[in-house]
Amino acid sequence: MKKLQIILAFALLSFLISCSEEGDTVKPPIKETDSIKLTSVEGTNITKNIGFTSPDDTEIIISFHTQITNSGNRDLLLYAKMELLELDPGQASYFCWGDIDKNEGTCYPPLKEDFLSDRTMTVKAGETTPPGNFLQYLSDDLTGGEAKIRYIVYEKDNEDNRDTIVYNISVIK
Repeated sequence: MKKLQIILAFALLSFLISCSEEGDTVKPPIKETDSIKLTSVEGTNITKNIGFTSPDDTEIIISFHTQITNSGNRDLLLYAKMELLELDPGQASYFCWGDIDKNEGTCYPPLKEDFLSDRTMTVKAGETTPPGNFLQYLSDDLTGGEAKIRYIVYEKDNEDNRDTIVYNISVIK
């Protein structure tokens, strides 16, 4: 009987020691970074001359496009955040996110404050989105001015996997 107690005590002690070893802990999967790349279609420095307008015109809309490349080996669900770094009083900015033609996207209203998309867009592994999947706009009330807008695109549940692009827009009257 004493032998059985010694064997059970030894087994219990061995079990407790093996459970407490740090080398055997379960590690969370490593999160991917740097697989998102943003590329401007028109360039990041945009100048628009208002030029001649008709008396009925109340604003000028400047559009620009960003392509998103997923260089990773898995599909990514992405969010977009717009940060208005500089915006003249007569300006507002907005963007369309996702494939509008397939009814898989949305256009947000003109804003004068930072904004985060409320829906994700999927970018397949190894692919680049067409320019129409991420459209940005600046509305100017014909007074002209300077705008500086930063867009941050990041992966859902992995904000470290991101890229940033900054647009400098001059509207000349």
